[in-house]
Amino acid sequence: MDAKSKALAVIQREHLLSKEDSVVVGVSGGADSVALLHTLLSLKDELSLAQVVAVHVNHGLRSEEAERDSRFVTDICRKWGVQLFTFTTDIGTIAKEQKLGIEEAGRVMRYRFFHQVADSLGNAVIATAHTASDNAETVLLHLCRGSGIQGVCGIPVKRGNIIRPFIDCTRAEIDSYCAENQLDFVTDSTNADVTFSRNRIRMQVMPKLHAINSQADAAICRFSNQAREVYEFMEELAKKAEKKAFMGENTYSRETLLSLPKPVRDFTLRRLLGQVEEKHLKLAQTALVYGGTVSISNDKRFAVSGDTVTVVYVKEAVLPFSYAVVCGEPYKVGNTIYRVNCYSYAEYEQKLKNDKNIFKNAFDYDTIKGTLVMRQRLEGDAFHPAGRGCGKTLKKLFNEEKTKARDSIPLLCDETGIVLVFGFGCDERVRITPSAVTVAVLEEEEVIK
Repeated sequence: MDAKSKALAVIQREHLLSKEDSVVVGVSGGADSVALLHTLLSLKDELSLAQVVAVHVNHGLRSEEAERDSRFVTDICRKWGVQLFTFTTDIGTIAKEQKLGIEEAGRVMRYRFFHQVADSLGNAVIATAHTASDNAETVLLHLCRGSGIQGVCGIPVKRGNIIRPFIDCTRAEIDSYCAENQLDFVTDSTNADVTFSRNRIRMQVMPKLHAINSQADAAICRFSNQAREVYEFMEELAKKAEKKAFMGENTYSRETLLSLPKPVRDFTLRRLLGQVEEKHLKLAQTALVYGGTVSISNDKRFAVSGDTVTVVYVKEAVLPFSYAVVCGEPYKVGNTIYRVNCYSYAEYEQKLKNDKNIFKNAFDYDTIKGTLVMRQRLEGDAFHPAGRGCGKTLKKLFNEEKTKARDSIPLLCDETGIVLVFGFGCDERVRITPSAVTVAVLEEEEVIK
């Protein structure tokens, strides 16, 4: 089975695409992305896709070579009749300003541009050229860095509106597809730079594993898929255990937690603690048994006393924020970027078909009064959540939902009061009805692992 056949099988098995979908393909000019663009174009009629477009991002890192890549992608898109969106950015400066690694900053900006184009086309699907080889390398990289089971779940075939049709194809199969279809491509010289951990795994580790098993990529990916199934099952058990142990705001029953089987207990503790290093998880496990307080981070403590376990937030690691909002502009809260994006009612309905959860962050933009502001919660904040028939203070709402990191949750407000609480819905007075003309959605920048 060649790369195209494998991609089609993944698309059908995972229901990645529907009729009349528009697809945004990230195209760097490398073999994987060129092959993906070619594959989706060749499947366009068979899948009844509305359109396939390309996005190319010049990261501003490799000067003349980057310009060469941009010219190459422009040429193949012109040759194949593909609409191309190009962006140029300065990743070096962004990485310094945001205190990110070069690779991470590049990834964040690429997806930002992908989402920008997808939104402009009416909530299009974004396709990236991650392969089974990429997945295997990711699993090994996470293992080397001490990851738990979540890290070895690898790269998901679908996350939100991002799909990876090549996830079952090895890099060798992509190379064969390019050769068979006489596809030209360019090579990024930094791919050979072994100062990057991923490149060392690709160039030095994987060849040794292939010497042991020529199908090492597939073997690692099978393990990764099984790990994902186990992880999702354990997360469900942990969610139920957390609810059972809950006693009040950030407080849980020690006896209930101790009664859990150890694997379920560990998953539950991870839910209580959020993103946590393995060493801190072990300290929390010990404190749960013997009592005491553990410092999890600068702003978080895990305290065990008697039959009570409390996650104490000493100081949330989010600086106070208040922004006058302009639709489409980015606003940073902690390490997350938020935007208020505006759509017609028809566009919103289409987005809703692909993501039922966006209604929690949407409101009728034309009903707001005065300036729209994004800010943190304040003491005494209250609103009337749409559809609930009663008013609630945010404190009560967050207590009911066992919400953590409360100061990092953005609120949208106008001169009347709270318009929307991210993840919890809008106020009754701005709820969306079929007569709405402009629908605004508060959206967060996705963090791709």
